[in-house]
Amino acid sequence: MVTTSDANTPATDTVPTAVKLTTLFGEREFAWDKAIYFPAGLKGFPDHNVFALASFPGDGATPFILMQCLTEPELAFIVAPYNLESGTIRPEHLEQAFNIHGIKKNDGAVLLIVTLHKPEDSDVVMSLNLRAPIIIDTSRQAAYQHHLPEAGGYSFHHVLN
Repeated sequence: MVTTSDANTPATDTVPTAVKLTTLFGEREFAWDKAIYFPAGLKGFPDHNVFALASFPGDGATPFILMQCLTEPELAFIVAPYNLESGTIRPEHLEQAFNIHGIKKNDGAVLLIVTLHKPEDSDVVMSLNLRAPIIIDTSRQAAYQHHLPEAGGYSFHHVLN
C-alpha cells in the first residue's frame, strides 16, 4: 500500500514530500527528496526506478541496509556498502564503471546486493553479488547496476564466511 504522508493535500496539484509504505519490515516513511533514481531500473526489474535506503529495525548493529522500492512496496533488497579500499573489486574496474556512468570518484559509492540461500540440509548461507554491484552517484542521487567484466572473476554469489 502506498500513501502520501499528508492526506489533506490534493493529489492532483502537488507532489508528495514523503511516502508511507507497508514494507516487509512494517510501516515505514521515506522522503522523496532522499530517493535514489535508477534510470534503467535493476536487472530483472527495469520498470522499478525509485528506491530509498533505510536501516533495519532494531539496534542498528548490522552492516546491512534495506533498499526499498518506493513504487512497489513488495520489492526490497538487502544491500551492503562496499568498502572502496578493500580491493575485492579491482580499483580499475570500479574506475571504469564510474567513468561509464559519469560519476566523479569522490561522488561514487558502491552497494552489493545480498542474497540468503537455504540449502535443504544446512544452515542459511549469505552471499554478495560482486559481479553486478550498484554504482551510486551521490551528488545526483542516481544509481546503476553495473556488470563488471567476466575477466575479473567476480561471482554473482560470493559467499560470506
